[in-house]
Amino acid sequence: MEKILGGLDKIDELSRRRFLSLGARSLAGLFLASATGMLASQQARGDTAVKTGQFIFPRLAFSTTGGTHKFWNISPSGDAILRRELQKQTNINVSMDPKVVRLGDFDEMCQNPFVFMTAGGGFELPPNEEQNLHEFLERGGFILADDCVGETPQTRDAFFQCYMKLINKLYPDNPMRKIPYDHEIFHNYYDFPEGCPFMQGINHGAYGLFEPGTGRIMTILTPGDIHCGWVCKFWAMDKNMEAIKMGINIIIYFLSH
Repeated sequence: MEKILGGLDKIDELSRRRFLSLGARSLAGLFLASATGMLASQQARGDTAVKTGQFIFPRLAFSTTGGTHKFWNISPSGDAILRRELQKQTNINVSMDPKVVRLGDFDEMCQNPFVFMTAGGGFELPPNEEQNLHEFLERGGFILADDCVGETPQTRDAFFQCYMKLINKLYPDNPMRKIPYDHEIFHNYYDFPEGCPFMQGINHGAYGLFEPGTGRIMTILTPGDIHCGWVCKFWAMDKNMEAIKMGINIIIYFLSH
């Protein structure tokens, strides 16, 4: 299979549109996904080469605080089940391999324009991770952030609040906004008339950071622990499938934008 090479030394020369053109693409309707993206140059870096023709679903490793055992790596089985269902329910070519991307390594971030971020407690990023997250979004990266609900009243929506605070700090003139129920992300593959499914926690509704000029969602924040639904251990399968279907909608939105 053809490979696109890492080319990490060229990263600053590439625009957001270049990032997207080398990233994930799909054909609307059939969703025949092609290259699942990374920033690339012409120089060979075989050790970091990423296969084209596949969608890769990476977990984002980042610094967490707040005294919870539900750190960034909680329940990776949920990621695996979502990948499996994405392959089963669509014809997207999905990599089944687990993948971890470190927020502290911007070169690594730029090879994976879609990342999944979750934790069950508060967090405060160190300056380098904060800067990397901002630059990642500016270059066209997409973050699916989901609150893995904490066990205590103080941590029930700690991740949600910390992520909202972070994005609003990085984009003071363009704060996160609640995604309206008629937005395409709730209807592009499966239909969710009342917005994002809610599993547990505090139902704030899903929020997004909208790109000025295009309206494209740059990052989505879900408060209701849809990741725990992917794990398929805590609720009836019908409810779990709602969470899985929402995950598929979000991925398809990313691939088509």
